Amino acid sequence: MAEKELRRMNRTELIEIIYALQQNKKTLREENEKLRHQLKEKLLRMENAGSIAEAALSLHHIFEDAQDAASQYLESLQYAHDNADKIVDEARIQAKQVRAAADAYAREQEKKSRAMYQEGMQAVEEERNIFARKVKRFLQDYPELARLMQEKN
Repeated sequence: MAEKELRRMNRTELIEIIYALQQNKKTLREENEKLRHQLKEKLLRMENAGSIAEAALSLHHIFEDAQDAASQYLESLQYAHDNADKIVDEARIQAKQVRAAADAYAREQEKKSRAMYQEGMQAVEEERNIFARKVKRFLQDYPELARLMQEKN
């Protein structure tokens, strides 16, 4: 798998890969044990049929192949494990950066909201003052209306 692909994976996907590799490792170990058991049986049969030296020579390649396969598998597991740690570390760094950016954005939006609120409150206060002056002027122009309103209060 390419390093870029591993970097794009989320934590769950990486854990799934590691789990699959561990299961594969377990399966290979079981298969290796099974093959070793079969090999022992073949050795016993060969011993009965011919010399141990001839049997060892004929099985030598089988052991080498099995050892090579096991070594390659363990190397791939180590590589996946090493890369998973790097990817998790990078994801943590990115998460901190995103969190910091989000916090800064939230603070900026809060400042803007407060400023807008203050502007709105000032506009309301100005409108009240204008309305109060107009009412006062209106009542001065119509004193009879002002007197009637005072009588009702």
